[in-house]
Amino acid sequence: MNKKKILGLMVLLMVLLAMPALAQEAGHEAGSAGMDMGMLGAAFAIGVAAAGGALGQAKAVSSACSAMARNPGAADNIRFALILGLALIESLVLYALLIAAKGAGLF
Repeated sequence: MNKKKILGLMVLLMVLLAMPALAQEAGHEAGSAGMDMGMLGAAFAIGVAAAGGALGQAKAVSSACSAMARNPGAADNIRFALILGLALIESLVLYALLIAAKGAGLF
């Protein structure tokens, strides 16, 4: 399949999955009959943030190992930049956790 067909199928699937949410009555409270949508959104956000953070950390570690193998003399500087970068990547994931918890109404 080409990319346009796959994109079209994904959009169609998203529209079909959104129909029950859009068909909700005006006076009906969200989440009273089933799953709380805030919690579902928070779970999705944390999953995406964790996956993105893991991919970013994997790429950073891979590049740092490659750089240290090519230039062992600069290993100390590369290691410092790696640790700083990993800390910043992890902080973004923690911020996503806080935002998702706030969106889910946990605090």
